[in-house]
Amino acid sequence: MELSVVVATYNRCDVLARTLEHLAGQAFPRGQYEIVVADDGSTDATAAVLRSAACPVPLRHAVQPHRGASAVRNLGWRASRGRVVLFIDADFWADPGLLASHHRHYPPGASRIAVQGATMIHPDSLATPFMRVKQVSPDLTVRSRRRMSPYHVVSRNISMLRADLKAAGGFDEGFPGYGYEDLDLALRMEAMGVVFEYEPAARGYHHHVETLDGVLAKMYEAGMCAVYVWRKHGRARRLGLFLEIQPWMLPLKRLVYRTPLVMPLLRRLVPVGERRGWLLLLNECYKNLLQEAYYAGVFAAWRPGGAAPRAAHPVPGGADHGIP
Repeated sequence: MELSVVVATYNRCDVLARTLEHLAGQAFPRGQYEIVVADDGSTDATAAVLRSAACPVPLRHAVQPHRGASAVRNLGWRASRGRVVLFIDADFWADPGLLASHHRHYPPGASRIAVQGATMIHPDSLATPFMRVKQVSPDLTVRSRRRMSPYHVVSRNISMLRADLKAAGGFDEGFPGYGYEDLDLALRMEAMGVVFEYEPAARGYHHHVETLDGVLAKMYEAGMCAVYVWRKHGRARRLGLFLEIQPWMLPLKRLVYRTPLVMPLLRRLVPVGERRGWLLLLNECYKNLLQEAYYAGVFAAWRPGGAAPRAAHPVPGGADHGIP
């Protein structure tokens, strides 16, 4: 088996069938790839969707009790057989050339390579003001095609060699919630000599109508995970700047997001902006509300006794004691 597509899912049967259809229609030899649906203990009709799927390539369902993003991705790649492992999510609808675009970066004998593909928002997802606001601020990230920064790695559409993934130990299952497990893996793989390449032709569409409340909960967990990954990697200055949690930054963040100076006004403006369709105003309101939730998680992890769990995959020089 040349390539394994690992589809991580949790209660997403509403979109999973379409995801499988897009994967089944790839311009890639059918005998050379498989699909492994890694199921994080779904309680919906995921199993029924898989039983009824008319898939012309090998399709397997690996299930575990609900344990989170890192654990379910580890379940998927360990159950797979391909030389190359491609991770996508259950709500990612691949273009027909996705697999071929990834695979051309892995000639026989290739080593220490990983490939990040491109993700676009599916137009049907732009159904609410919160989703439409995502189109207001374009993604201006400069990604190097041949040596992409590990800080730009996301696990929704990324491939890597099984041997490199195994050598890195997979995803760290010690993360306390949502966020940055992909950055952690990328930093560990870069330390091993893995070069990340960006392939914009390896693309697909993210079909997920998110809500402000749902993303606020994720951002709180992301704040806790930011402290965890920064601590794990030895409180590296560049990493702290990227995460915006360097100690000298936090008094200002606390002033803005943890005192009643700005945020109550923004919360009052949200329903007004949503009624009137003022997307520029909503962009600022949503952005700051999400940052408020993020720093609530940061400060929760920063408190004595609030430090994140010990890293499952320590890194050389990484601190393993409490947050100062």
